[in-house]
Amino acid sequence: MSARIKFSRLILFIAILCLTSTSCSLYAAEIIAEHDAHVGEQAVLSVNASSIPAGGSVEWSVSPTTGKNPARISLRSGGRELAFTPLDTQPLKVTASFIDRNGNTAHSFEQIITPKEFDIAVEVINDKPLTMWDASKRSNYVLKPETLMANTPIKLRAQLLPAFEGEHSFTWTADAATAVMSQDNDEIFIKRGSVGESEVTLTAYNANGIKLGSGSGRVNITLPISVYEESSRQREAWNSWKQAQSLWENESYSQAVELAARAASLAPRDNEISEGVRAMNTNYARYSRAVKLREEAANLTTANKLDEALRNLRAAQVIWPLDEGPQEIKEAEDRVNEFRLRQQEANWLRDTASAYDNENLFEEALDYYSRSIAIMSNDAVADRMTRIRNRLTLIADADRYAGEGNTLEREGKLQDALNHYAASIMSNPDATLKAHMDELQNVITRRERQANALYREGQELEKRNRQEALRRYTESVNIWPNDRAAKKINDLRNVKLAPDTVLRGPEDFGIGTRLDAQKIINEADELYSQGKLDEALALYKKAGSIASNPDMRNWLSRFEASLKERDAVNAANKLIYDANALYKAGKKKEALDLYRQSLNVHPNPEIEAFLRREGASK
Repeated sequence: MSARIKFSRLILFIAILCLTSTSCSLYAAEIIAEHDAHVGEQAVLSVNASSIPAGGSVEWSVSPTTGKNPARISLRSGGRELAFTPLDTQPLKVTASFIDRNGNTAHSFEQIITPKEFDIAVEVINDKPLTMWDASKRSNYVLKPETLMANTPIKLRAQLLPAFEGEHSFTWTADAATAVMSQDNDEIFIKRGSVGESEVTLTAYNANGIKLGSGSGRVNITLPISVYEESSRQREAWNSWKQAQSLWENESYSQAVELAARAASLAPRDNEISEGVRAMNTNYARYSRAVKLREEAANLTTANKLDEALRNLRAAQVIWPLDEGPQEIKEAEDRVNEFRLRQQEANWLRDTASAYDNENLFEEALDYYSRSIAIMSNDAVADRMTRIRNRLTLIADADRYAGEGNTLEREGKLQDALNHYAASIMSNPDATLKAHMDELQNVITRRERQANALYREGQELEKRNRQEALRRYTESVNIWPNDRAAKKINDLRNVKLAPDTVLRGPEDFGIGTRLDAQKIINEADELYSQGKLDEALALYKKAGSIASNPDMRNWLSRFEASLKERDAVNAANKLIYDANALYKAGKKKEALDLYRQSLNVHPNPEIEAFLRREGASK
């Protein structure tokens, strides 16, 4: 019925009343509510003062239609206002009767009041944002505010809408996969052991225990704690490495090496840290040797073996110079008999040269050998100087050939690189370079074999699929240059490869050098930093098939196990989510079956505890 129709009927009612009563007049009375009535909160109704007959009053009545009588019914403002507290959401009929001075009812109005329950809003309270470590930029970055991490307390807060003026309290419950850590009325701390969606439900009551309303909230937890812990380890590794460098600069060498080793163990794939630790360990070994030599020099001095003590001090100063080192050497020299001063000086120069010689510092060794022989001739020293000069020439040639070979290898010219490495070894034998040559020769042999195999496949395909044959010939030439495949490509010059053709390279057949493997690892590291873990794993495996080592294999095994763990957690979470829906729908048996199935996919202490409470652990 429209407002106009209602108003017309009201006028008609009043007109009829006026025909039967000499004291009737037209009133614009109505029952006015300050705001919508809510369960458990005082509602206030009023009438216009102009609606009350002169010298008259207002009588109120409140009666429930089906529910409970409201509480705390009272009159205010001389009867013009009625206050009461609804106890449930059932409609209430409110009647305002206007009594004239003679005690007769002049007119009355009725209104149906339907109390509402309060809405409840649930929000996540982040005291501080989560930060992750960017290993490539060596800095922290703040995650989006809505990012929440598994297995850590999450703070939720509830609020009644609209605001409730009086005292109130909340009762909270969480789904089976979510643990309640603590709660304090309108705040609760929850924790979920894995990524997924947590749901909390809550009910609000006023100080008299009247239910004000109920609601629920969902929290999407997207960050596995394993990813955050890996970030923390990388951050800790870098901070430890910087502290280790600071300790080293302050000459706290032992502590620096220990902290650097910890940094390397926390981030085994960080090349900058690994290379820095290797260099620090090398220097620490030299420092340790120098300390040992100085300790031996002290013992030799006590035993009056001055020449040997002096030799150790000089060697120690070459290996690891100290500011006080020259003074120690000078004091040792002063203890030597003046009669043997010239001989001692020659020996000092020769011994110092020998120390440089032992450290492969040949230019410095030649300088000291020359000064020694100028004081006192020595055929052995002269012969050694000749051999050092020849060695320096050979080393220079070897370094040049090795450098050129490395450049050729990076350019993919493996045979030319191998030839230059061979020339380098001829000038200066090097076991490490020889081992690399063996690896390179193996790569070349395998590429030649694979190129021949692709050429034969092309021959077989040429009769029935010339396009596929051209693809095999092209791949053959790309893997290892050969005239036969090149001629076939020329013969098939009128055949075109499909635009989407993907040509395989040596790496696709597990053939490559350590440089090839490192390029693939760099690509995989980039994917890893972007969170594309499955794609990164495929590239890590590809790199491992080309060139691997025990550390790489162990790390790859742990990484692959981590991804399997992630997939199992996701599958279990899907079952838990479906079980939650069944449980809420009252299908308890089906829900418990799904909860048990989720435990077969991945353990979950919260689900196990829930099943024990439900008596359905088996």
